[in-house]
Amino acid sequence: MECRRASNLTQAEKAVFSGHLERHGLAANVWDLYGEWVARSTDEVTFFYLKVFSDGELVGLGLFLRVRPFDIRTSYSRLRGTDAAKKLGALLSRVSSNCVYVAFRNLVTSNHTRPFFFREPELESAAMQAMLQYLKDEREADMVTIVDTSSSGSEYERAGFGAFPCSSEAWFDATSYTEISEYLAAHRSLRKNLSRRKSRITTEVRRGALSTEEQEQLQRCVACSVEYSRVANPCQEFFERHIFDTEVVTSDKYVHILVRVDGVIAGFHIFQVSGSSLGGVLGGFNREYTRNNFLYERVIVASLDYAIEHGLSRVQYSLVDNLTKSRLVDLREPCELYFYSRNPVNRSVFKYAYKYNDIYQLSLLEQ
Repeated sequence: MECRRASNLTQAEKAVFSGHLERHGLAANVWDLYGEWVARSTDEVTFFYLKVFSDGELVGLGLFLRVRPFDIRTSYSRLRGTDAAKKLGALLSRVSSNCVYVAFRNLVTSNHTRPFFFREPELESAAMQAMLQYLKDEREADMVTIVDTSSSGSEYERAGFGAFPCSSEAWFDATSYTEISEYLAAHRSLRKNLSRRKSRITTEVRRGALSTEEQEQLQRCVACSVEYSRVANPCQEFFERHIFDTEVVTSDKYVHILVRVDGVIAGFHIFQVSGSSLGGVLGGFNREYTRNNFLYERVIVASLDYAIEHGLSRVQYSLVDNLTKSRLVDLREPCELYFYSRNPVNRSVFKYAYKYNDIYQLSLLEQ
């Protein structure tokens, strides 16, 4: 098998993986946000497709991004906490200037699925090995990190990647409920909390473009969430600068769950519906309004309610990164962080510094 890196994916190439989408309950619109990010690539943050060919025919696909220089503060929150720590993190990032290759999962997509697609299930193992070998051979890549399911661990072990603890993917099986009252009956304290302050707090679920004022309120929620976040993605600043330029806030392709306190959006989550899956894209919460208002809980309940009402089967909530999600989302898919570097120094530093890594801290939080 042969791998080729590309910055475009044609309609004919997308059609090759229609069977894969059908097998995983997805639709062709899963490619939309991938394409938007690839089109926004820069010299520092480059999104790309990794295509796998067998005898000249496309049989596999992976989605990755290249970040150089890599800001290590996005992986170690202790280097984001104080001004002194931020300056130290910035200095270390400039000195190292590492080039990192990262898989799309849990980054800037709708979290519907693994960022790997295969023409036939029988080709998955060989195509995965081809992609992993390509990444290992990429001379400019100082480090390669991939968050993926633990069930795929044998593929990474075979390719020489190290496996490190990671929190699980959180998701709902919406088919387990016929109406939202069944879920609330199993969470009585949650039902009680949501009944409070109904005169001040409203939850709206809708599609379509958001107004300028609404987008500004969402941006304040995102900025606040980033400030207090336990983890950031490797292209965090790029993501924050460009997410509001995408169709996420202007198109009816996406579902907006908006929680208002006294008329102001204090918390939100945006989802994409693809096939029978509801996948989270973007969320944020304004700390000025979070005290005793149960904003995150209201978003979780509204998303599950939407899925039940519209006959969807799954609600994907990305990695477990807070106690509320851990407590309220029903199901978890075990994951690990897989790491490779040709440089033995990088491997040693990563191994011994990983206990300070944000992803590792999330795994402890989940435990």
